[in-house]
Amino acid sequence: MKKLLSFCLIISVWLSLASWGTLGHHVIGEIAERHLTPEAKAGIKNLLGHESLADVSSWADDIRQADPETAPLHFMNLPAGLNYAEFEQQVKSMKTGNVYTGILAAENLLKNTNATQKQRINALKYLVHFVGDAHQPMHVSRAEDRGGNNIKLTFENQYTSLHEIWDTNLLEKDGLNYKKLAEQYDHPTDIQVRRWQSDPVITWIWESYQISSILYAETDTMKGSNPGKNYYDTHIPVVRLRIEKAGIRLAGVLNEIFKGI
Repeated sequence: MKKLLSFCLIISVWLSLASWGTLGHHVIGEIAERHLTPEAKAGIKNLLGHESLADVSSWADDIRQADPETAPLHFMNLPAGLNYAEFEQQVKSMKTGNVYTGILAAENLLKNTNATQKQRINALKYLVHFVGDAHQPMHVSRAEDRGGNNIKLTFENQYTSLHEIWDTNLLEKDGLNYKKLAEQYDHPTDIQVRRWQSDPVITWIWESYQISSILYAETDTMKGSNPGKNYYDTHIPVVRLRIEKAGIRLAGVLNEIFKGI
């Protein structure tokens, strides 16, 4: 019975760490779709049929209860105060699966034309989702507070957590659907597209780690407060940039994978 209760607790923790919520992942998928090459579009259609990247973007969250061993691949726990060298060393030496290894594994499987159709379909769905996860700052955070889930706040009179604010509260405040948000967010310059798509995966995660470190420091100074419009105005540009980068980078990865396949 104790083992069963412990297992259920672990599952409930993992299920509470869904990044960006459905809306954010849909926006990332929609932005990526807009930046695919004809080759990538054809390769993706061969795998997904009539489903879009937005349609499958939350699949990896939807199946976590049935496939709990994939849950750690959605996030990464790191201690505070790391410089880049320390961060890189810790990320690359981790013995357990995490969002970094999840992205790399999904890429490799998707590239493998000897894999079965089902394996490659699932790899694509995981990749779409994990790229989004890597760009949500509170998914590259600390184990002791479960990625900010244990940091309880009231956001615009709604009881929530630091994690939930960054998953959904900020993004859903304007009441727009994912296509409208993609139209608002998807305005990179050609230089930005080239630079973002040339960044390695560890850079994406380092960016999220830097942001989450700032968020923790801010939160320490606002205990008992009710963050609202000022918090939204300050942080929504960060949310928008993270989602825009995720979509552009996802497109870059897919364009490269399907080049010549």
